[in-house]
Amino acid sequence: MLHPSTRLTWVGDEVGYGVVATEFIPRGTITWVLDPLDRVLSPTDTEELAGPLTPVLERYSYVSGRGRRLLLWDFGRYMNHSCAANVLSPGADLEIAIRDIQPGEELTCDYGELNIERPLECLCGSSACRGTIGREDFELMTARWDHNLRLAFAAASGVRQPLLGFVEDKDRLHGWMWDPGSVPSAALNQFRGIDAVARAFIH
Repeated sequence: MLHPSTRLTWVGDEVGYGVVATEFIPRGTITWVLDPLDRVLSPTDTEELAGPLTPVLERYSYVSGRGRRLLLWDFGRYMNHSCAANVLSPGADLEIAIRDIQPGEELTCDYGELNIERPLECLCGSSACRGTIGREDFELMTARWDHNLRLAFAAASGVRQPLLGFVEDKDRLHGWMWDPGSVPSAALNQFRGIDAVARAFIH
């Protein structure tokens, strides 16, 4: 479930659609939570769907740290990458704003967290652009991601949380808010068995 103060918009011919804020979204706001309408595919499910659906799955889904492929039902699947992303995911099925997001600003995540099947040429244009996004980004970026995530969760208890009702383990989430040092590392998003899952796409 994507934050309600967002909408789908055409960003440009290079990247296509994107998600923008319709209202101010402060740092510490949960911006996305896995919900029951999202499709969760096992590696076996993924292999069975390979073929004509491969381009769709490869473009609009991602592999979690548990090796499940997540296909979002809402326009959260249109979130674009930025090397200066304003939304990140700890080692859990949710995302949080790591800085204030202004009305009209695009919400962006870091595809380095998403276990992409093959290196991706980056088009973000930010001053922090890494040029190519790939699996090695976990090693390069985790310390920075975790620092930004801890700061975001430290602010989370003081902002409105319209997606709180969709969080499965609210007690655990509140624990992270009151003790940001306990936030699970973004490194937990890395699925080390990605090669097995990706075979259906690459071969």
